[in-house]
Amino acid sequence: MLIKSVRLHNIRSYLSQGVEFPEGSLLLSGDIGSGKSTILLAIEFALFGISKGLLSGEALLRHGKQQGYVELEFNLDGKDVVIKRNLKRLKDSVRQEEGYLVVDNIKQFCTAEELRARVLAMLGYPKELLKKSKGLIYRFTVYTPQEEMKRILFEDPQARLDTLRRVFQIDRYRLVKEGSGVVLQALREKKKELAAKTEDLPQKEEQLRQLSGQLETVEKKLAALQPVVGQTEKLLQQRQESLRALEEKARLLNSLKSQLAAALAVISEKNSRMALQEAEISLAKREVSSFRLQLQDSSAHVERLSSSLSRLKAFSDSLLKDVAAKTLLDDELLSAEQLKSDAESQISRLDALKSASEMVKQKVSELAKCPTCFQPVAAEHKHKIALEENSKINEISPKLADALERKNQLSQEIASLKRELNGLQAKEKLAAGLASELKPYFELAAAFSATVKTSETASLSVAEMQAELASLSAARKQLEAAKEKRFMSAEKERFIRQVEAGLDAFRKEAQLLEAKKAELSARAASFGNVEADIGVLQAELDNVVKEKTALLMQKASLEKEKENFSGLARLLLEELQKKKAAMREMEESNKLAYWLEEMFVSMVAVIEKHVMAKVHQEFNGLFREWFAMLMGTEAMAAKIDDEFTPVVEVDGFEIPVENLSGGEKTSCALAYRLALNKVINNLVSTIRTKDLLILDEPTDGFSTEQLDKLRDVLSQLQLPQVIIVSHEERVESFVQHVIRIEKEQHVSRLVV
Repeated sequence: MLIKSVRLHNIRSYLSQGVEFPEGSLLLSGDIGSGKSTILLAIEFALFGISKGLLSGEALLRHGKQQGYVELEFNLDGKDVVIKRNLKRLKDSVRQEEGYLVVDNIKQFCTAEELRARVLAMLGYPKELLKKSKGLIYRFTVYTPQEEMKRILFEDPQARLDTLRRVFQIDRYRLVKEGSGVVLQALREKKKELAAKTEDLPQKEEQLRQLSGQLETVEKKLAALQPVVGQTEKLLQQRQESLRALEEKARLLNSLKSQLAAALAVISEKNSRMALQEAEISLAKREVSSFRLQLQDSSAHVERLSSSLSRLKAFSDSLLKDVAAKTLLDDELLSAEQLKSDAESQISRLDALKSASEMVKQKVSELAKCPTCFQPVAAEHKHKIALEENSKINEISPKLADALERKNQLSQEIASLKRELNGLQAKEKLAAGLASELKPYFELAAAFSATVKTSETASLSVAEMQAELASLSAARKQLEAAKEKRFMSAEKERFIRQVEAGLDAFRKEAQLLEAKKAELSARAASFGNVEADIGVLQAELDNVVKEKTALLMQKASLEKEKENFSGLARLLLEELQKKKAAMREMEESNKLAYWLEEMFVSMVAVIEKHVMAKVHQEFNGLFREWFAMLMGTEAMAAKIDDEFTPVVEVDGFEIPVENLSGGEKTSCALAYRLALNKVINNLVSTIRTKDLLILDEPTDGFSTEQLDKLRDVLSQLQLPQVIIVSHEERVESFVQHVIRIEKEQHVSRLVV
């Protein structure tokens, strides 16, 4: 992993600043408090986000700002990666917002936890180690604040050893041994439980043998009973078939009896209905004779109706003939009114022209100056205009008089036409009323087939017409009554015909029913005494059923006994199988417990001891080498004891680390830091940050000679990218690139 750039926006003392990181060695230079370490914290935040106890959002987001972000770009295995994490200030905290990850120009938006998981996978860090150890892998291999590295030198030896065991991934062996102990305890408890389950195994096997003998006895009894039950069932089946045949004959006999009873009932009902209908026919014939006598008296009224209708129809036709001229009068009236309207339009136009000429004469006679050119108007000009207008008036006057005369003539003609039309409308109304009144009389005449002549001339007055109508109204009541009698007579005659036709059909049906009755009686007599035969067979069947029931009860008792014995045997067999399985499981548990306790735990302890010894040897060698290089004197040497505690010797005497000078403590911490970096990178093969090292104030308290030793350290590391944070100007000569940082007015920036 090689860092290419980082951008900080509202992060601690930075407002908005981008930093480019070249390959090789790089120094972030500046005064104490200028903001150098902030860049390193921003890189860690971009990779892993907020870490409780190590890196908080409140410590990163600039005071007074609501939002901020860090965008980190780096190269990993030849791929360009960009990570952006956002911070947002809430009411009482600072929270991470959604960010994004760009790999080879493919952007994916992720939550803070998703980004953390993706980064862990890309960097090859064990997830469980990073999560449980609060970022120890990154802090011990890539970037460690100097004060934290000094702190590990002085903390409790056991706590330091536990921390290093987790970092070196040796702690897994202790967990394996503890887990084995838990498994062994569980196996011992399980062994006790299985022993209790298998304690009565011989007694259960004896019970199973006894049950098997009892079950065999019951099965023999059932086998002997089965043929007897079969014979009884066969006899019962024969009796049932015979009974079903007799019951079928009885059913047919009952059906014949039912049909015979139904036929008798129908014959009786038909005879009753025929007698009733014959009586109805006789009564209807008497009523028809009475109606015919009454209709003979209505002929005089019919002749009177025909004569009156002939005269009134002729009168109505003459009225309609006169009314036919109404259309011509309507057309003449419309034409006269149009001509009158044209004359009135001409009169209005001529009056307007005449008035206009009179007005022109008057205005010109009163005019002194021309309204257009303002020149005086001569009398000759006025006289000329007056003559012209008089000529127009003389031309208009005769035309106006002719138009007025034509209008008066047309008005008289229109009044005459309207009087004629009123007379015709009265006749039309009278004809319509007469037609309406005559309509029911014509219908009445049609009902009696009376002939209405239409060749007579109309010689009636209105009074005579009204008299004729009054005469018709008097005869109408007698004719309406006669019409009703005639209708009733026709209905009675139709009724007589229908009933007589029905009687003929009834007589034929009665004959067929009598024949069917005789046939049914003969068939019923052929069945004999079926009921008695059924009674005898039913008694035999009941005896067989009782015998079968007794046998089935005996069989059911034996089957129930067999089922009980089988159920008990099955349950006992299942219990024995479980106990035998428990016995086998107990034997396997004993073998597993012996293997875990006597072989596996011992083997793990040996492996752990060898691994720890190897790590200690490698760590101690690296620590001694780096310390000797930094101190540059043979009089002072260092090593680590069994608890990985640094031990410093001066001229063969041990000196507590607390008593060392500032530069010596820094040298010890830096040597410890470099040894950790190397050992962890060697142990955890999946780590992809081996090409990067960040040193935070690694020369705190160094003398001039020790500063020169740092050059040798950088030369021996031979890493593709080393980032150093220091305020020592002398370090600038050791590195390939320098970035200077300064702070003004609480704002950090790069010095170009």
